[in-house]
Amino acid sequence: MTNLTAPKPGDLFYIPALNANDEPGFVIARYIELIPPALGHLIEVLAHFYTKIPASIEEVDTSRRLFRPIFCSMRFSGIPRWKVLFSDPGYKKSDSHYDKIQFAFERRIWMGGTSHPATTEQLSGIEPSICWRMDHVVFRVIAHLRGAIGENECMGHFDLPKDLRVDSNIALDRVNKATHSMQLLFKSK
Repeated sequence: MTNLTAPKPGDLFYIPALNANDEPGFVIARYIELIPPALGHLIEVLAHFYTKIPASIEEVDTSRRLFRPIFCSMRFSGIPRWKVLFSDPGYKKSDSHYDKIQFAFERRIWMGGTSHPATTEQLSGIEPSICWRMDHVVFRVIAHLRGAIGENECMGHFDLPKDLRVDSNIALDRVNKATHSMQLLFKSK
């Protein structure tokens, strides 16, 4: 395992989480690519919740996403840096259905690496082009695992229960519990 500092396409890394019963564990995400010039790092977060570190890449369930791919910053301020669990040198962007990944920009839709003009109706319900802070990725993972957000739904601050919002002390305590528990688990390996 190495620190998540310079990920390569196909790298699988952990994201600290708590399940619906507040049990500490993690989900695994796959690094897709850095989107130039500075949109962010494109990742997909997988749905399976783990409490033990998989022994091999074959034990990682990549069959379903927890939510649609997102851009993230890869800047770890205030939380410990996560670790790459496995690298997949045979990874191809098509493994992530890259051609179907979409993001909404003001009047454009980004799909599979290209941007096209789009109407407001076409952009409705498409993942917004937000570059997520790493701690906010944990907030989102926890909200999805608790069933507050559906697989293909965007994370709207005011749509969430108050105890899952990024400005909630309860939610922040959950994020801290998840990151601390996983720091201990991964430090022991």
